[in-house]
Amino acid sequence: MTGALTDEDVLDDDGATDVPWQRLSLRVVPAALLRMLVRLVPAAAGWWFFNTDNDTARYTVVALAVLAVLNPLNQALNYLKVRYRLTGEELQHTTGLLVRRSNRIALHRIRTVDITAPLSNRLLGLAVLRVGTGGNSFTREGTVALDGLPRDTALRLRAELLRRSGQDVASTVDPRLAEAGGEEVQTLRRRWVVYQMFGAWLLAGPVSVIGTVYGFASLFGREEWIGEQAMSVVDRVPWAAWAATSLVLVVLLGIAAGAVTFTEAWWGYRLVREPGGRFLATRGLLTTRSFTADQERLRGVTVSRGLLTRLLGGARLSPVMTGVSLAQMMSESSSMLPATTRDVAVRVANVLLGHPVLDDDVAPVGGPLRAHPPVARRRAVVRYLLATAVLATGLGAGVAWAGWSAWLLLVPATLVPVCVVAGRGYYRALGHRLDGEYLYLQRGWFSRRTDALQVRGINGAHVTQSLVQRLLGLATLRVTTAAGEQGYLGVDMALGDAAALAEAVTEERVVA
Repeated sequence: MTGALTDEDVLDDDGATDVPWQRLSLRVVPAALLRMLVRLVPAAAGWWFFNTDNDTARYTVVALAVLAVLNPLNQALNYLKVRYRLTGEELQHTTGLLVRRSNRIALHRIRTVDITAPLSNRLLGLAVLRVGTGGNSFTREGTVALDGLPRDTALRLRAELLRRSGQDVASTVDPRLAEAGGEEVQTLRRRWVVYQMFGAWLLAGPVSVIGTVYGFASLFGREEWIGEQAMSVVDRVPWAAWAATSLVLVVLLGIAAGAVTFTEAWWGYRLVREPGGRFLATRGLLTTRSFTADQERLRGVTVSRGLLTRLLGGARLSPVMTGVSLAQMMSESSSMLPATTRDVAVRVANVLLGHPVLDDDVAPVGGPLRAHPPVARRRAVVRYLLATAVLATGLGAGVAWAGWSAWLLLVPATLVPVCVVAGRGYYRALGHRLDGEYLYLQRGWFSRRTDALQVRGINGAHVTQSLVQRLLGLATLRVTTAAGEQGYLGVDMALGDAAALAEAVTEERVVA
């Protein structure tokens, strides 16, 4: 059987028992073979490059090859054991050869219907259909994944599930399988790659690449060889030239890693407003990612600006939305927009929320933020200086007892003016404002963030004081919500302001 839907797939309950079971496409096997060839490349490269008699290396290469071959065998078993059918009120799914497992999902309980397609599947005209009921994301309870449906079958099955399930079902489709219709809100701009190249990847990129290379070398028993080669280079060139060259190479490696990461993650980016009012963001080169934002589930936005991104005039937008798991937030799969120019981030934020909330300077449209007490500036400066003092103490101990070079003490000395500037900048960034439907909170200097939260989404407010804050008359306000990070902070506010703001947002919540 080909897995194509027939007229029997839409029978009512009276004829449910007559609906035939459908198989996946047999093409899942050659698709898995393609993935096997790709996974065999590291094993073949390791075998050819290292060419060693080291037992660890030999066993590692064999293990990689075995794992690569097992995947198509598993997909062949999937073709034999997986069955599905759509009856009048249920999506039924069975799997297993010796022990059969059955999963029945009532159509009215469906909350997500997504279609994705890895590269190997797309080459053979296949797709993956995932249906979820909002159950446990770790145990996959209440989730059915049909990996290996023909593209047309997956699209028709999705349309039928959406038609019968109701209006509150979130659905995404790989844009390379079906172009999303609706009003185009934003598309990719190539110059955005600059923010990725000079962002966190400037440091994380070199560390990741060097660590991966060294890890593979250790796996194949060649770490000593790499160390010998590096030391031979250090012995042949002056120390200053070696340090300068290494710094340039690390920076170039970070820039290249950022560019590659951005290209893979955001290629083909497109944000549209679908006819039903939902926002759909799609992106990705090798693996297409999609994320749907329903305006009814939005509770605000967060605009974050790292120091380098801020100096380049950029910003990153994140939606504050219910129904987004911690895993999605950590993996950035819930991102609606890459790091982009500030004006684009603000415009998209206002479009998502349905009306102007932030102005071009990422400030409330209703007026400026309320400044925090001047004593908060002194606390910020002292906090940075204390961190530098701890560093100076550690380096001083190394110089005195371990024979370290006294030149290292220049590091904390040069950081003192940086700490003063950072502390003052941190204070200038502090602010809050309660303006109608929204609460605005801002903080940070190295990484500045502005939270615009709908008061209707706030379900609690807590005022806390550390020992130092009690002495200075300051407090931290934490408002809680069921959306996003679930807790947002107003740092170093006057105690009276924090208490009054907590009372105001909770009173408005009760009235609403």
